[in-house]
Amino acid sequence: MTKPAKTTAPAVETIATDVGGVLYYDEPFELAWLQAVLELAGEADPTLTIERFTAEMRRFYLQRASATASPGLYSPAGAHAWTSVRRRWADLAQLVPGAHAALATLAEHRPVCVVANQPPECEEVLRASGATEHLALIALDTTVGIAKPDPGLLGWAIEQLGWNPATTLMVGDRPDHDAAPAQCLGAHTALVTPPTGWNAPSGVDPALLVAYEKVRAERLEVRRHPAAADHSLHAVDLADLATRLTDRAPARRRTEVVR
Repeated sequence: MTKPAKTTAPAVETIATDVGGVLYYDEPFELAWLQAVLELAGEADPTLTIERFTAEMRRFYLQRASATASPGLYSPAGAHAWTSVRRRWADLAQLVPGAHAALATLAEHRPVCVVANQPPECEEVLRASGATEHLALIALDTTVGIAKPDPGLLGWAIEQLGWNPATTLMVGDRPDHDAAPAQCLGAHTALVTPPTGWNAPSGVDPALLVAYEKVRAERLEVRRHPAAADHSLHAVDLADLATRLTDRAPARRRTEVVR
């Protein structure tokens, strides 16, 4: 049985948010990468079939030990494909509907920062969308040198901003990567699950898309049950969360953000 959503915790004074699954969708990047890996691996091995590739993809996503490991599917094709996807990052990005407006609303009431496992190109997307003007700090694993689920990435951001972990809310879409490390620091947590509103990039093999969607559904199901999720505020998306958090909160005086 789904537990009822918790009410807003009055102790929350500052907010850190993830990017993938919260501000923009992860899926377009993953599909573009998988398609590029398929093409590169196929050039190296003409006998490679879509069935064999999708079977390997399934093992890669559901059985690999570290979800933060560098892309290694059909290495070195995986690494080369990742480089090509990073070059297209801004074009591939698809914002979650309503996320930018929700971010602006949250920032009117509490200081907000980004804490995410994302490539440096993420900042370009945040800047182009206007999100950076609402952020006190952008802490990415690729620039800080610490990756979630290590609590150190959030801890680094909190220290830089002089925030109190006990009054900070971490917003993400993963119990293991977002909620669990934040709770290790004594922070509040909120988990969102945006509806499926993304589109596959052009050129993605239809069979690859079907296989990916099945794997994606299994990954989401696995993430719904870790213990960390039981202690989090649950919301549909950032817009839903913003409504709950700002319903009775007075707007704060705006201060200059830290870049």
